[in-house]
Amino acid sequence: MNFQIITTVLFLIGFVAIIVLTEYLHKRFSLNPEHTRKIAHVMASLSSLVFVYAFDSYWYVFIIGFIFFVTLLVGKYNNAFKSIDSVKRKTSGSYLLPISICVLFYFSNTQGNNLIFVLPLLILGISDPLAATFGMMYRANTRKIIILNYTFDKTVLGSMVFFISTLFISIITLHLFGYQTREVFIISLAIAVANTLIELVSSKGIDNLSVPLMTMAILILTQ
Repeated sequence: MNFQIITTVLFLIGFVAIIVLTEYLHKRFSLNPEHTRKIAHVMASLSSLVFVYAFDSYWYVFIIGFIFFVTLLVGKYNNAFKSIDSVKRKTSGSYLLPISICVLFYFSNTQGNNLIFVLPLLILGISDPLAATFGMMYRANTRKIIILNYTFDKTVLGSMVFFISTLFISIITLHLFGYQTREVFIISLAIAVANTLIELVSSKGIDNLSVPLMTMAILILTQ
């Protein structure tokens, strides 16, 4: 059997295992679904980084993404995955994640540039949950962002954490991919600023799509 077909099956089993784990944590320890949802988000995002080394065709990733998407979408409308979908806010983030992964891998694969896949997923898998965690933990001690009398559903602390995390992740990743020092800081700053702004205006989980696409666009424009 083709090695990549076996790998595809293993990843599908892995994603099912993530859902099973978060369901267990939610039921066994009565964890807040916001927390189990973030656990699933981090595990799915970071484990997907292996795709660029495991697959030489985007069709394998499309198959994984499609099954992942349909499973989450059907689960949401049937209230099957309480550890992911029983949050109080309305969000489409869970099933936008596999779409982002597929889009990123397609452009990374067709352009022969692993960075286009790796950096956006690192930011999505680390900066986004970090910002959300700090924003929720210290919500009482920070204020929401207000611009022109419009109150965003983001906290000052959360956006600061997102910016700092994204900046450092970008600097380290670009350096590891061989970028020159001057390029590293300019591109990293552009990515951090642009993504902090796009994350600010992205509601209902849309940042799972807007943040990685913004990162990808900047990387393509500056390569």
